[in-house]
Amino acid sequence: MRSSIIVPIYQSPTVLSLFLESLRLTVEPDTELIMVNDGSGPEVGELIEEFARTLKTERLGAITVETVHNVNPRGCGQALNQGLSRAEGDHVFFVDSDLILASGWQSGMLRTLHDHPESGMTAGVLLYPHTGGVQHCGITFSETLGRHLFLNSRPEDLPGAPYTVQLAVFALFAMTRQVRNDVGLLDERYFNGYEDFDYQMRARALGYRTVIDPRVTSYHWELRNGVHRAGNRKSNLARFWKTWGNHVDNDVIPRLVNALTNTPDLERFVPVDLAETRTDAAGVWEALAAASPLDRHAVLDYSTKVDGERPILLPHLLPPALLTEPKPLLILVENFVRLLDNHMWLAQRLQTQTGDIVIDLHGNRVGLEDLHAGCWPGCKVR
Repeated sequence: MRSSIIVPIYQSPTVLSLFLESLRLTVEPDTELIMVNDGSGPEVGELIEEFARTLKTERLGAITVETVHNVNPRGCGQALNQGLSRAEGDHVFFVDSDLILASGWQSGMLRTLHDHPESGMTAGVLLYPHTGGVQHCGITFSETLGRHLFLNSRPEDLPGAPYTVQLAVFALFAMTRQVRNDVGLLDERYFNGYEDFDYQMRARALGYRTVIDPRVTSYHWELRNGVHRAGNRKSNLARFWKTWGNHVDNDVIPRLVNALTNTPDLERFVPVDLAETRTDAAGVWEALAAASPLDRHAVLDYSTKVDGERPILLPHLLPPALLTEPKPLLILVENFVRLLDNHMWLAQRLQTQTGDIVIDLHGNRVGLEDLHAGCWPGCKVR
């Protein structure tokens, strides 16, 4: 049951120090730790070597540490492949160097792989250190776009049991040795982006699946993910969709429909559209109309008034009559936190109607009272 943990490191000393301390406190016995310094510089290299010496002394025999130092950054895919070529464990973990790992993460992921042997892969839930909200717990797809599932939701609002997703990021990820042997190494033509998605699609083609266990959580800063990440995003994304576009499923709309199936008298709701992605919004309303008495032709569309990623200020966008509309509202947005700067409007609306529902294109379903309670301390939008 030996575990191999591969840590690709292109990181600042401050963030890396926080990660290393959390790793020291949480890494479990019978572990092979492979740390690949991908051109982070001499100060980071010294931190890694000092950590390796300390861990070997503290956990003599229980944990082995191997360090690899690249003079210049080669990219995440190559760094992970350097680790994969050395890993000898029955289970292989990928762990980013900007995490704050929580106690039990390693045994929790091993438990998930044991309980779902047919899946072969699992990923942890990543939380924003700033808010405690969900940063990542799987990827959900529409026809042409992948989004982070349940983005910004509360961890307690996630499904209560392990669930399958199409893809997950490699920031906190584990797989069996059999998956590694069958799939092989990462495709290094992806440079600092989408190599993790491509790898899982190759595994999916062989019958494996990725399972998320909501009990496994850690904080993730999302810092220093490698050089030229932004510059290569378009080519990475184009390569992924060209290769796998016909193999991903539009699962976000079924999730939203299922989230509303137990809502009584859905036909009474006044549908309000504030989503910028028009094709996805149209798909949501069409699916809801097909699955319920909701009239898609009754949708009030104010989406053209929504400006980019700025907060959506409802008093500026919606007609005053909607504030006192006696029927409940069903509001569609890109992500529900875009509405958190509306404390006054929401407080006034609650005096008339408490049954309003907000849904978003990340699969979230939020009640008006919960939305109002979330106006403080703020939000973070990817």
